[in-house]
Amino acid sequence: MSARTLAERDALRRTAEDQREHERQLVAHHYEHHPEIFSMVLGRELLYSTGVFLRDDEDLDAAQSRKLARIAAKLDVRAGELLLDAGCGWGGILLHIAQQTGGRVWGVTLSAKQREVALARAAERGVSGRVHIDLAHVDDLLLPPESVDAVVFSGSIVHMHNREAIYERVATALRPGGRLLVSDCFFPQQMRGNREGKATEYIFVTALGYCRLLALSEELAMMERAGLDVLHVEDLTRSYVLTVNRWIDRVRRDRDRIDALAPGFARILQTYMTIGRLSFHRRTALEYMILAVKGRPRVEVAAWPIPGSAA
Repeated sequence: MSARTLAERDALRRTAEDQREHERQLVAHHYEHHPEIFSMVLGRELLYSTGVFLRDDEDLDAAQSRKLARIAAKLDVRAGELLLDAGCGWGGILLHIAQQTGGRVWGVTLSAKQREVALARAAERGVSGRVHIDLAHVDDLLLPPESVDAVVFSGSIVHMHNREAIYERVATALRPGGRLLVSDCFFPQQMRGNREGKATEYIFVTALGYCRLLALSEELAMMERAGLDVLHVEDLTRSYVLTVNRWIDRVRRDRDRIDALAPGFARILQTYMTIGRLSFHRRTALEYMILAVKGRPRVEVAAWPIPGSAA
């Protein structure tokens, strides 16, 4: 698999251990800014990934609530089961699962501030007893065979270079019938646009520390080689454009407050989001939500109860 970007080419020159440390240090930096900034920009649930829009004029919080409902329906976590949220951010997904299902949740983040905020939110919502969050890279985790029921990477797998090894570990750790959900960004297989230009480098390195986008077919192949079966793939590219539109509007609205907390960070946010929005609008980058399973699914995909609107 050849490198597509300057960031990916640099990663290939590093050992797996050096790349892990590179991700640990540089990716975390973006998320270590004051949590109030992200609260202003991302909305009520603090989700740093696409919402699910049914209409162009919908509110961001409604779209993000629909995203949480959709993830919960696909992962089908039940009381007593364990979900691993790898790259859990400020806890939006794991807190929703803990509240709505009675399941146990295990989050992992590279950001100490994200962990602090997520644990505080768990306490506020009365689910601390079923929420555990580690400050670690996913490669640091001890994942015994058949120890988790579901795994989710939402807006996080792109920050991890050594994906093939990660999917192999996830497949081993899942119990029979266990589910994997990935919601993230991809390149189209067909080359569209310049992937080695300054705009791409700005997003992948300057703004976010490290990103690696694959084609959907390559990502699915990794899952399949690890022994997982792909159940469902959903194109959320249009929803991502609408999500980023809302984020940019909020950065503009609160630019002075953001700069007071982190001078210059508003410019970084608005610049990388504007570049990204254009890429997804032109479909030189794509957004998919993927669901895979280990072994026999326990529900029929054709009858999957995916809510169309927030409950």
